Amino acid sequence: MEIQKHNKIQVKKSPIHGWGVFATEDIKEGELIEECLFLRLPVKRGETNYTLFDYTFVYPKGENWVNHIIALGYGSLYNHSETPNATWEDDLEKETIRFIALKPIGKDEEIVTYYGDENYWSDGRSHIDLK
Repeated sequence: MEIQKHNKIQVKKSPIHGWGVFATEDIKEGELIEECLFLRLPVKRGETNYTLFDYTFVYPKGENWVNHIIALGYGSLYNHSETPNATWEDDLEKETIRFIALKPIGKDEEIVTYYGDENYWSDGRSHIDLK
């Protein structure tokens, strides 16, 4: 078993917020953008720990999550958008999360995901309203 590496991305300053992940080449719809290992945080369901809170994912994805995680690689640097061009999914067998293009992403375009609805933002995370 191995982790898939992708060479079509880079991190640079984002006009959205802080740092972001950008395409260095065109990426096709459905193409794997990045596969990330992760670190489990010592936070149980129902607990809140604000250390790195704005950079965490729930794992597995969805309402029945078990862990808060920090994605390695560029995983915790993808910015939020209400109109994402990428999504993430769990790979439970490998214990990774995978970022996948939802539509074609052009060279130099920022790769953005949808973090979640009001439930995601209601627990103390920093929300950036895009203009």
